[in-house]
Amino acid sequence: MTSKTPLITLLTGAVLGAVLLVASMLATPRAPASPAAAATPAPAATATAQPSPASPAPTATALANVPAKANYAGEVNGGGASVAISVHGSQAIAYVCNGSVIEAWLKGTAAGGHLTMTGKGHARLSAAYRFKRAAGHVVAHGIRYTFSAPAVHKPSGLYRSIAVVRGAKIKAGWIVLPDGTQVGSLERNADAAAPSATQAPTLDVTTGTAHDGGTVLVATPISGVTGSGF
Repeated sequence: MTSKTPLITLLTGAVLGAVLLVASMLATPRAPASPAAAATPAPAATATAQPSPASPAPTATALANVPAKANYAGEVNGGGASVAISVHGSQAIAYVCNGSVIEAWLKGTAAGGHLTMTGKGHARLSAAYRFKRAAGHVVAHGIRYTFSAPAVHKPSGLYRSIAVVRGAKIKAGWIVLPDGTQVGSLERNADAAAPSATQAPTLDVTTGTAHDGGTVLVATPISGVTGSGF
């Protein structure tokens, strides 16, 4: 009888090997899954830039304090000269005078309550104006004056006369102050390169005339209220 012992031994070894292989596979830990190559970061919060607030526009109240038409007249601070200003819309005319040597006509703009004017001989004026007063500085003949001139009404204010007598141009200007005082200057050869000025004759504000010797000068009011002279 053939012995079956080797076969049994072989089968037993095979079964034991299979058991050990399974046990080994169960005992070995599984390698963790590889992370994603590159995780997509969460988008950063984007700050929304807030626009800077625009400069506030002038208020209706501020604009209401600036007259569209006005006349001013007064002495400069410390005396020594007088100044008159007429404003009509965006235009302005001014005159500064001490009655003889110092006198200058100026023209310029009126905007947002501010006056900017220039004249011959480097004359210039800068001022703020409201309903009741105009205040600033004026330069004439190289002299700087500061002023604060009240608003005035006719007959106070600014007057001018231009005439041609025997071929010569005569130009005169008067400032009539609120108390009736007059300051005026007259140039008998106004077209000359350096016309000489003298004190103007008294102006009759009722008739609007003045007499220079035998010559009758007819004066025109320079008024921002009526637009005369603009």
